[in-house]
Amino acid sequence: MQKPDGLTFIGPSKIESFMEELPVEKFFGVGKVTAAKMKAMGLHTGADLKKLSEAEMTTHFGKPGKFYYQIVRGIDNREVQPHREIKSVSVEDTYQEDLTTKEAMLAELKVLSERLAERLQRSNLKGRTITVKFKFHDFTINTRSLSLTELTNAKEIIAQIVVTILDKSSVEDKKVRLLGVGISNFDVQPKEKPKAEKQLKLF
Repeated sequence: MQKPDGLTFIGPSKIESFMEELPVEKFFGVGKVTAAKMKAMGLHTGADLKKLSEAEMTTHFGKPGKFYYQIVRGIDNREVQPHREIKSVSVEDTYQEDLTTKEAMLAELKVLSERLAERLQRSNLKGRTITVKFKFHDFTINTRSLSLTELTNAKEIIAQIVVTILDKSSVEDKKVRLLGVGISNFDVQPKEKPKAEKQLKLF
């Protein structure tokens, strides 16, 4: 799963298959001991976990079993931490058929750029460094980045940089399974610390 430093968008149509293919040790909250117990029971992936009912999960893993039952189905009721520092924001999509031409990649990257810009604008975020992620048919990953002199969250600028990155990338004759577009280097200014309240002195 994506590291906490970044936010990755997985399309609704991809969530179920993504969770089913995920190894049990990659699920949030599953430590080494629990993962070993799951594997000893023949539970190796999310698809295996989904075979158990909520009651069975609770019986085998206690209170966390209910959480595992929900998370493997893409249900996460944990409280959102709005004040957590965001270091990067990205969107990506996996394709059922590999992309083999720059024209096809460009069309998908423009869609991703627009989605990224919309997320940034909703969160009132602007960044300087734009990154394009390529995941190939053999599961190797390549990333390319360019940095701007000014902050931006405009879809036109993001799309323009993405085109430049694609033009400079050696992806000819390669089968691309996944594309992603991200932005970082938000240059967020630290918030002012609240002034200490004066204490009332009693004489």
